Amino acid sequence: MSTYGTMRSRIASEMKRGDISASATCVGRAIMSSIAFWEHKRFDFNEFSGQDFTASASTTYVPFSQIGINVLKVDTLKAIIGSRDYPLIARSFRQMNDVDAGQWFGYPDYYALRGSDLRLYPPPNDDFAMRMSGIQQLTDVSLNASNAATNSWMVEAEEMIRLKAKANLWRDELRSMETALQFEAEAGRSWKISPFRRATNRTSTGRIRPRW
Repeated sequence: MSTYGTMRSRIASEMKRGDISASATCVGRAIMSSIAFWEHKRFDFNEFSGQDFTASASTTYVPFSQIGINVLKVDTLKAIIGSRDYPLIARSFRQMNDVDAGQWFGYPDYYALRGSDLRLYPPPNDDFAMRMSGIQQLTDVSLNASNAATNSWMVEAEEMIRLKAKANLWRDELRSMETALQFEAEAGRSWKISPFRRATNRTSTGRIRPRW
């Protein structure tokens, strides 16, 4: 199993630069930037389903901390009422503002993501059990995490993250765009054969849905 420390050491070794060590802050920053670049895409390991939480009565915003995960994308959000699940419809934050007069409570029909909050409209008129699926942010590895820290970015997506991190270092630290682009291309190749394809094959319908 690869860890944050293992990846830092391997990147430093493969860079073959005496001024870039495994403990250098720039190596950690390059890894974090690499994760941030990829984390909004769908992989086997950053999908979640059946995440249950409660939307309290008269509450317009539900913080991610209450949901229990950092949500990057919502695939489905349902209100569980009795023995039935009622799907909510995604709207932009601006669209929610346009219809929310702040005077109506009821069964939530719409949702939007804003910062680290989930917004519901209408605000619930009672405590509602909610069930969500989508893409989540993996938080086990951060810039100042221990060398033993690990998650799927360090394991299943290790090659992809490592190659993109080296591209970042060549671009931002060593100012060699030609070399950076070479590693960028290799990172893209790794992505094309990554778990992303398996996740996409499972979720794709083969049709394009118009956005409202």
